[in-house]
Amino acid sequence: VSPGPIYDAYGQGHVRLAAKTFFAAGFREGDIVANTFSYHLLPAGGYFEDGLRELGVTVIPGGTGQSELQVQIMHEVGATGFLGTPSFLKTLIDRAEEKGYNFRQDFKLKRAWLFGEPFPPSLRESFEKDYGIDTSQAYGTADVGLMSYECNQKSGMHIMEEFIVEIVDPATGKQLGPGEIGEVVITSLSEIYPLIRFGTGDLSYYTDEPCLCGRTSRRLVRIVGRVGDLVRVRALFIHPKEVEQAVSKFPEVSNFQMIVTRPAHRDEITLEIELHDEAVDREKLSYSLQGAITG
Repeated sequence: VSPGPIYDAYGQGHVRLAAKTFFAAGFREGDIVANTFSYHLLPAGGYFEDGLRELGVTVIPGGTGQSELQVQIMHEVGATGFLGTPSFLKTLIDRAEEKGYNFRQDFKLKRAWLFGEPFPPSLRESFEKDYGIDTSQAYGTADVGLMSYECNQKSGMHIMEEFIVEIVDPATGKQLGPGEIGEVVITSLSEIYPLIRFGTGDLSYYTDEPCLCGRTSRRLVRIVGRVGDLVRVRALFIHPKEVEQAVSKFPEVSNFQMIVTRPAHRDEITLEIELHDEAVDREKLSYSLQGAITG
C-alpha cells in the first residue's frame, strides 16, 4: 500500500531494477546490510530486500525505528552496509556515539544507500569524511519503483533504460530541455504495472552530458521541490487537506499553520494554532490534535 489509498503491484522486474541500483552503489555478495525501510504495508522494505538478495547480500530486516536495538545489532553482527533515509543513518550514528562508541572505529559500516529524503551535500560530506561511509542515492516512487541511480561519479542519477522519462512544464505539459526545471513524468511499459505519462509531482532537471563512468543515459541532477501543496516528510507524503480535515473536528481552533523544518538534517513538523477562546485546556487539546493528525 503506497502512501495514500493506492494498492501497488511489484514483481521480479522491480527486483531486477533494485539489484541494478544496489550493484552500482557497490554492494556485493558477502556484505551484511541493514535494511531500515518499512516492511509494514509499504513497498520499500520487501522490495529492497529482494533486490539485495539477488546480489547474494545478507540482509538485516530492521525496518523503521528502534534505534538503540538497531545500533546493537549492526555492531554485533558487523554490518557493512545500510539502506535507509539520511536522517535515520544520522540518528543511528548519534545514538552509537551517545552509548560511548567511536563509530568509525567500532563499526564496520562502509557503504550506505540513501533514499526517500533530501540528502544535502553537507550531510554527505559528514558521512564520508567523518565516518568513512561511501554514500549513494537513487530516485523513484512507490508506484514506479526505482528509476534512476547514482554511479561512482555522484554527478546525478542515471535514468534506467526501462523507463521513458520527461521533464515537463507543470502548467502546459510541454517537454523541457537540459537544465530546465519541470515535473518528472514517467512512462513505464512494465508487464507488472504499466503507467503512461505518470506525473510524480517532483520537480527536477536533467543533463545529457557524458558521464565519466561510461554510462550513456541522461541523468537527473537532483530533486529540487514539489508541484502543488503535497510535501514529503520523513519519506512520507502529507497533504494539507488531510491536516485540515483533522483540525476541523476541533471547534476550539480558528486557524492553523503547519511548518516543516530540517534541524540537524531531520524533518520536523510544528503545528501552530489560533484559538477562538483562550480559556481552554491547552494540554488536553494539544494531545487530542496530535492523535487526530497522526492516527
